[in-house]
Amino acid sequence: MYKVYQVINGDTLKNIASRLNITENELKQLNGLMNDNIIPGSYLIVPNNNMMSNNMGTNNEYEVYIVKQGDNVYAIAREYGVDYKTLLAINGLKDNEYIYPNQEILIPKSNVYVTGKNDTIEDIINRLNVTYEDLKNKNKNIYLVEDQMIKY
Repeated sequence: MYKVYQVINGDTLKNIASRLNITENELKQLNGLMNDNIIPGSYLIVPNNNMMSNNMGTNNEYEVYIVKQGDNVYAIAREYGVDYKTLLAINGLKDNEYIYPNQEILIPKSNVYVTGKNDTIEDIINRLNVTYEDLKNKNKNIYLVEDQMIKY
């Protein structure tokens, strides 16, 4: 089982992995990270082993879907009304990566947008048809860095 953890100031992959009793490489692989850079306010998928405080619990924000034979990410995203690329990003999957029976996929219970490389707050507001106040009320921090999950 997994949960989503929001990175806070002072967090490093090393200290997060240590608290979870996993290796840094396992944490990087789970999140599709190529380097050690993590940014406060961003989210990581972590094992739910109750060893760290839960900034954003799976039960509150995400549903766990167990992959069945014949499933694909596109069909799962369509079934749950979630953007395909958002579902890939949340689960640390690449576009051409296979999923397997019994694999756990996190499905957001509310609307989530994953920021792109050159997104501005104005771009996001226009794309999602929301107000700045809406975004501010639903997100503790918005850093506008690539791959940050923003609730709307």
